[in-house]
Amino acid sequence: MYRATTPTHTFIFDIDPDESFEQILITYVQNDNVILEKDKSDLTFSSDTSHECETQYLASLKLTQEESNLFSANPRSTVTIQLRALTPSGDAVASEKMYLSVQDVLNDEVLENDS
Repeated sequence: MYRATTPTHTFIFDIDPDESFEQILITYVQNDNVILEKDKSDLTFSSDTSHECETQYLASLKLTQEESNLFSANPRSTVTIQLRALTPSGDAVASEKMYLSVQDVLNDEVLENDS
């Protein structure tokens, strides 16, 4: 991920996360600090049927330039991401931890449209 950009992070599920989970929490940690947390309302849900075996369900999260600027581009300081979710029956589940490197840009000024 590059700082000062609007990256989209896509998470793949075997089940429909919109239907299967009452709550979803996505936590981004860097240097042992929670930098960003997003929830189910921040996600866009879709499905992919192009695989021969089964449907994959996708949950996409688009970060803003300001949000991507929250992260440090220190190469020894990766971002750890984890999803936690709550089922309608009250069971809490968690994903494996995912690791993301952050790249710097020459100018991290937030770009805006003229209009």
